[in-house]
Amino acid sequence: MDFIKNYFSENDVTFIISQLIGAVAATLLLLSFQQRTHKRIVVMQIFSGLLFSVQYLMIGAYEGMVGNIVGLTRGIAYSFRNKSKLVDSFACPVIFAILAGLGGLVTYSSPVSLLPMSAMMISSFVLWNRKTQQLRALTLPTSLMWLIYNIICHSYSGIITEVLSEISIIIGLIRFRTKKQK
Repeated sequence: MDFIKNYFSENDVTFIISQLIGAVAATLLLLSFQQRTHKRIVVMQIFSGLLFSVQYLMIGAYEGMVGNIVGLTRGIAYSFRNKSKLVDSFACPVIFAILAGLGGLVTYSSPVSLLPMSAMMISSFVLWNRKTQQLRALTLPTSLMWLIYNIICHSYSGIITEVLSEISIIIGLIRFRTKKQK
């Protein structure tokens, strides 16, 4: 693993390409929320997670790579909500939280490694929640964990994605709270 990390971190062209891949991943993620169908949202987020995984691999941020692989797998599973008894059971987020924890243990290199692992464990339950306002509010801390991780790992597209996500979440919280009060 150190050979791969050293190769990618010492190669400027590879770093630039990794940031471009991250920018495409960020674009897909942000555009996914503008799609009309659930299926298109899920498909775009799956490809976004796949590209972010590649970007994290290229910059040697293995915890982020594994977290995104767990996340895209979880996204596929959660797309079967209301269609599968397993996905509808509380066992499903527990399974993905365990997978995120195991992935974090395998890739652990420093306390920073705990950020994506914790974010993915928490978000396994948050994204399973059907209450959208709670989902938005509880996504803020996980997004903050990813933001800090991206800053430390120099994933500039990841930083931009999390900042835009946090702004969008806050707008959504205010917008839908205001509508509910009226």
